[in-house]
Amino acid sequence: MRWSMYFLAALLLNLFAMHSLSAAEEGQQATSPATQQQKEQFEKSIEDRIRRLGKQLDELKTRAATMTEQVKKDVKEDLNTAEQKRKIASQKMAQMRKETEKKWKKFSKEMNEATNDFERAYDKAKSHFKQ
Repeated sequence: MRWSMYFLAALLLNLFAMHSLSAAEEGQQATSPATQQQKEQFEKSIEDRIRRLGKQLDELKTRAATMTEQVKKDVKEDLNTAEQKRKIASQKMAQMRKETEKKWKKFSKEMNEATNDFERAYDKAKSHFKQ
């Protein structure tokens, strides 16, 4: 009798565990596409931002080449800093694409910081041209 009670309890426990696991998997599958979609949207927005700022930085470099030597000297360091920040942001973007869905949210904060650094460096370099 005891043996059958243990067997029945183990069977019920096993069925309950299987049901819980199945429900958890369904919940994960339900949230997974949204998370993937959020990741893709975030990647696209950051990539567009880096591309836009990079293009504007290239335009500043072209404008700087036509300026006097003193102005070139003044702006050169800021342009170089902005270029370094662009490279860092681009490298982080490539790294973020490799991250799993679980890690990309944490990594997205770092990606935002790198892109913001690039934008601040670009704005500083751009300030030389508002004369």
